[in-house]
Amino acid sequence: MKSTDEFETFLATFVEELIAMPDEQVLEGNNPEDVRAHGLRLLEAARTDVGRQRMAAAKAQLHARRSQPAAQAIEQLDIAQVRQFLMQAQNDERFTLAARKLGELSDDEVLSLYRQIKSLQEGEDK
Repeated sequence: MKSTDEFETFLATFVEELIAMPDEQVLEGNNPEDVRAHGLRLLEAARTDVGRQRMAAAKAQLHARRSQPAAQAIEQLDIAQVRQFLMQAQNDERFTLAARKLGELSDDEVLSLYRQIKSLQEGEDK
């Protein structure tokens, strides 16, 4: 996820800057243990905030997906059209379908795979 990468970059940069600073500049006359405890509180608060943001984003995405009638529309598709779509998706580098034997899948498995691919495509559009 993008926010994980941003947090890791922030944390790495923060640590590098702290290591490069002279002790006197970092501490500014404060007790080292107090500074350490404050830094740990800041990091924990940042982790908590990122976790809340992720949860809110996941809930919003789930709500959006549940409110869309896309799943009902899939059921109305002709299974032959869905199989044809999957055959074309086999050649799409975004999906790993090459090793699957699509002709041997049941109709339910085909629809499930179709839903997964459509979900991935919708996620790319956002």
